[in-house]
Amino acid sequence: MPFTSLRQILESVLKEHKLTADIDAYRIFSVWEEIAGPMVAKHSRPARLNGNILYVEVDDPIWLSQLRYMKQDMLQKIDRRIKPGVFKDLKLFLK
Repeated sequence: MPFTSLRQILESVLKEHKLTADIDAYRIFSVWEEIAGPMVAKHSRPARLNGNILYVEVDDPIWLSQLRYMKQDMLQKIDRRIKPGVFKDLKLFLK
């Protein structure tokens, strides 16, 4: 039986279920606190991916406003930590 990497299996499953996001994009769920920082991560979390857009749930209107100002910086941190261009935009919303 030939060896099949877990990455190949996951890519196949994502493709089969028409989940179009880059497999590397899903790393955002495990590295969010590192990217956002502990204080911001207490008030926000990645909720879902839609293509190259990351939807981030925020628990307070004040934090929502603050994260809007931080959006470009966060996209740059994501580019450095995960992969350049993995997300083109962050959509922020209140939970």
